[in-house]
Amino acid sequence: MLFNDYPFLLVFLPASIAIYRPADPHPHARMAVLVLLSLVFYAYPNPPHVALLIASIVFNWLAARAFGRFKLRWILTAAIVANLAVLGVFKYANFAASNLAPLLGKPAPHFDLALPLGISFFTFHHIMYLVDLRRGKAPLYAFDRYALYISFFPQLLAGPLVRWSEVMEQFGKQVYSPGWQRNFAIGILFITIGLVEKIFLGDRIAHNIDPIYLQAEYGPVTNGEAWLALAFSVQILFDFAGYSDIAAGLGLLFGIRLPYNFNAPFRSTSIQEFWQRWHITLMNFLRDYVYFPLLNARILPRRYLPWQAQAATLLTMTLCGLWHGASWTFVLWGTLHGVALVINALWRRFAPAMPSAVGWVLTVTFVLLSGVIFRAGSLDVAWNIFQGFGAALNLDRGKHLLSLAVVPMIAFVLPSTQDIIGYLTQRPRPWMFVLAGFTLLVILIDLGERNVVGFGYFKF
Repeated sequence: MLFNDYPFLLVFLPASIAIYRPADPHPHARMAVLVLLSLVFYAYPNPPHVALLIASIVFNWLAARAFGRFKLRWILTAAIVANLAVLGVFKYANFAASNLAPLLGKPAPHFDLALPLGISFFTFHHIMYLVDLRRGKAPLYAFDRYALYISFFPQLLAGPLVRWSEVMEQFGKQVYSPGWQRNFAIGILFITIGLVEKIFLGDRIAHNIDPIYLQAEYGPVTNGEAWLALAFSVQILFDFAGYSDIAAGLGLLFGIRLPYNFNAPFRSTSIQEFWQRWHITLMNFLRDYVYFPLLNARILPRRYLPWQAQAATLLTMTLCGLWHGASWTFVLWGTLHGVALVINALWRRFAPAMPSAVGWVLTVTFVLLSGVIFRAGSLDVAWNIFQGFGAALNLDRGKHLLSLAVVPMIAFVLPSTQDIIGYLTQRPRPWMFVLAGFTLLVILIDLGERNVVGFGYFKF
């Protein structure tokens, strides 16, 4: 079910609010209702996959309870390995087979496995909890609370990656308490801005650059439009930031404050700052559950610790690329960002400070260029795009001028959504909510006149 489609906006969301309202005064009832609503939400596109989600919740909760009873750390270790194995089978089986088969001199088998939506995200939620439980940082929870943590529908399919400590206690609070109208209104503002980002900004770019990448599948892009392919990084920003903002707004409608996922990343003046502002919850996950364990492994003597830190950075970002998809383009993209972070760290340590304007230009240029590799799907397609940079930029068609010149300026100039809403709600005015309502009406009308475009991060 898509946040930007009629079945969700006109049926599921209003019905969910109506069903949840009478259950709100009762803690266990409201959690049970939210779990059931979330399972219905997940089952909508592919009902059989909901069985996998339910099985993963039951399995991991039982593993946590078994650890609580027997205090055997290997139970949690085995559960974590099992989670990664399931993710690996669905996401990487064909990739591994296609790369191992030539080495073995055998034809590559193909496994007909449909990737369940959100499997990466709910798997990482399981892992965060189990690792923290193993470290002695997390308590045991009742089944309904744990099930809601994993399945809560605003975060289920594409994040943000939410730590158990950020939401578990919120699940026990009543939504419709004094002051609930303010949170509800702010939630509507988040949803409205997220839909605008997705539909009027991200999708507008996608409609113009998708034909360019399609053309690159058959040969070099020589008609001067290759430069326009650089806009993909801006498209995916508005696509995923839009999703994250809608998720934040939906959370507020049900009394849950989810963490922010983007903070105006294209205003960054270094690649390090960029990754502190882009997909923030994923980077926090990689930092605490991949980078720090690699750093603390003491692979090298202590005097080599700075170099081990850079190696850990490079490996973490390579894994970040592989997490995005089973393709060498993703691996290359992650490795390039790892190299950029290492260079950035060494520059800060050994070289004079770089002017902010120069840092911004270098950062944005690198992100846009590497975004082509991310989007291309294969190294050949990426190379066909890059070959087209030898031709003059073509903006003959007027639609490009708005979509690929004006829209990116919004990403470069505007602050984050949370900052905008924070400013607007310091002194709320009735006209703001009238404007939000009118914008939602325009969005609903627009959705009825075009094909709905899915969110890009669903495939990851």
